[in-house]
Amino acid sequence: MARALIEGLIRHGQAVEDIQVIDINPAVAQALEQELSLTVLQSCDQLNLEQISTLVFAVKPQQLPSLAKGLGRLPKQLRVISIAAGVTTHALSQWLKGHNNIVRAMPNTPALIGEGISGLYATSGVNQEDKLGAQSLLSAVGSVIWVDHETDLDAVTAVSGSGPAYFFWMMEEMQNIAQSLGLPQEIAQKLVLQTALGATKLASQSPDTLPVLREKVTSKGGTTEAALTILNQEHVAELLEKAILAARQKAEELGRTLSQQ
Repeated sequence: MARALIEGLIRHGQAVEDIQVIDINPAVAQALEQELSLTVLQSCDQLNLEQISTLVFAVKPQQLPSLAKGLGRLPKQLRVISIAAGVTTHALSQWLKGHNNIVRAMPNTPALIGEGISGLYATSGVNQEDKLGAQSLLSAVGSVIWVDHETDLDAVTAVSGSGPAYFFWMMEEMQNIAQSLGLPQEIAQKLVLQTALGATKLASQSPDTLPVLREKVTSKGGTTEAALTILNQEHVAELLEKAILAARQKAEELGRTLSQQ
């Protein structure tokens, strides 16, 4: 995700020399230096916090406590953005010795191609200018929405953060079924991918709601109605709700666990 953000910023005109990256993995550091011409530092000690406007934590949640605690006291005006799943702003603020200029973000993997969506939440210590700065940064990889309550990010995580996997799973199963019906793998894959892409574009561009679009495809006594009848009889909507609620619950549990570190 960090690389997606960096490449998005560069695509939107951010000067490469204004971006500094810290990565302790030599292979990753070398790739970033060679492919993106970035300055890659080996530790936070090499970072001059007084000379940067935004500090982005794009690490695994389990790595963040020790990383944040290892930093010195941050300048009050330094904008901190965290995309570490499950880490609350309260916990991060404690690890950062009370720093409160924090925006928490929950992007998703389509950010890798600039088509992601990120849910953002800002603490009380974030002014309008810093909110706009955070929004501009995440907009480099897709759309942005703000939530008023940090707990809403758990729902964002369950719906859009994990959401791509739900769609990939459904497409995978549809392709497998298409192949079992006798279609070659290449044709089955193309049918599924283009159908998903076309349906998404239609839903995004049409003034009709999702229920109306579904009804327009579903002719009385037709093939689509036969398929949807089975889905309803098997209570697929209820199963999907259970799955999304399980994802939200896991996000909440991660937040509680990490906050205790």
